[in-house]
Amino acid sequence: MFVREFEKSDREAFKELCKEFYRSNATLREYDESIANLSFDRVLDRHENLWGFFIIGEDGIAGYSIITSYWCNEEGGNVIVLDELYISSNSRNKGYASMFMDWLEVFYKDKAVSITLEVLTSNVNACHLYCKEGYMPDGFTTYTKKIKK
Repeated sequence: MFVREFEKSDREAFKELCKEFYRSNATLREYDESIANLSFDRVLDRHENLWGFFIIGEDGIAGYSIITSYWCNEEGGNVIVLDELYISSNSRNKGYASMFMDWLEVFYKDKAVSITLEVLTSNVNACHLYCKEGYMPDGFTTYTKKIKK
């Protein structure tokens, strides 16, 4: 397995995997192609706190991840947010998610003080993976309110 950043020619591959992710019950929101395009463009613009990565397995692209960050006074430094991590169904159970999470920790070790993520409590497989990788519930509950346009 290796990891590489999104490239301009990756748009369709990203959108296809993104569509699978949003249809996998990992999120409550529906897939929206316009948002996927916006996110992809923002990553390619090299926004200062947004990165897109493909996880490459033995048979090609196995999955993707979108990473963002913010400064946290409580933590005393930058916090990396594992915004999305998706491994395609035909690439699962090969250790790619665990390997990616290990890579993420090494890649950002001098750039951040912690890594955080959100997961639906109903996504039992993901919860198990994250606990196995050393991530623990922190006692916070996330509240979200959409801003009306």
